[in-house]
Amino acid sequence: MQHYSIMYLKLVLLFMCVTSYAMGQNMEKSLLDKTLSSYYPNGNEPGIAVAISQHGKIRYQYAVGIADLKTKQKITEKSHFRMASVSKQVTAQAICSLFAQGKLKPTDQLGLFFDDLPLALRRITVAQLLQHRSGIMDYEALIPSDRTAQVSDRDVLDYIRQTDTLYFPAGSRFRYSNTGYCLLALIVEQVTEESFAAFVKKHLFLPNGISNGIVYTMDSAIPNRAFGYHPKGDTFVFADQSVTSATQGDGGVYLSALEYHQWANFLLHKRFSEALIQDFLGAENFPVKDGVFYNLGWFIYPLEGNRLFFHSGESTGFHNIVYLDQQKDLIITLFSNRDDLQIADAFDALLDVLKLPKPMDPNAQNKSVFGWLNAVYAN
Repeated sequence: MQHYSIMYLKLVLLFMCVTSYAMGQNMEKSLLDKTLSSYYPNGNEPGIAVAISQHGKIRYQYAVGIADLKTKQKITEKSHFRMASVSKQVTAQAICSLFAQGKLKPTDQLGLFFDDLPLALRRITVAQLLQHRSGIMDYEALIPSDRTAQVSDRDVLDYIRQTDTLYFPAGSRFRYSNTGYCLLALIVEQVTEESFAAFVKKHLFLPNGISNGIVYTMDSAIPNRAFGYHPKGDTFVFADQSVTSATQGDGGVYLSALEYHQWANFLLHKRFSEALIQDFLGAENFPVKDGVFYNLGWFIYPLEGNRLFFHSGESTGFHNIVYLDQQKDLIITLFSNRDDLQIADAFDALLDVLKLPKPMDPNAQNKSVFGWLNAVYAN
């Protein structure tokens, strides 16, 4: 009888723990919902899709607002957002695939891939491009002021062929560079003789169950597309594309919230554990500031044996931010089709609710994470 009493007591305690856990999760969801709705209270304007996953499973989803003000299509977890600079991690992994296949080395220089480069640019290495240590000119500063046609990655190459100037000797320091990631996409095309968009689809997205995510091309048909908007007074105006919105390597990926979590789980559960990636993440990590490093399309903050990976995306009509805690196997994403700064306070508020640290030294934590990133991009 005593044996059955002990078993019964264990079952009761287990039931209480499970019930308590479920109630805690419900309370957390309610608090997260309340927090986000305070920043995005109007479901009839451009909004946001938020997702949190842990151990490979979606734990929380929130979507509010309109994906297309013309059709009134609502934002859902399947809406496709322009990733902007969050795309750089995809470009970096395309390069890493070529490292793994022995088709490319981190020490390979630009002169191996592109003719007619100015002397100062020829010895810039693939690793320096990946880590923003090239010193190469920002292509945005080289675009003629009267240009109205969208710039391609190939145009970026043409622009840098016109200047023999670097911001600093290659490899000597960090400076965030969209130019470098456009060149990395072109290197993928040179080495594989495939378009960058096709390579990413075939070798990175489809093997990981991402069937609708794409690298944007001029003729792309994007399913469930969220269009970008800009606040103007008390309304929003269509602002989906700019002259620089067609480049691929630095910002051209479109993913939904659910697809991004498939992608990020591929990184956490497979890619980051590969010896080649581990070696690269541990090599030549030049500091950005406030204890943060950059590598492979990520800002990285080492924290007590753990790594926090984070990045934002800012482009005409879109603001996004992603956060990965490697030790907790946790992924947080906020994708917004409006280029206001609501996302900055909303993201920090989510970290507070989840009791997660900002990914930077304590002396810099008075700044919003999104604002900190914005300052880095501005150099």
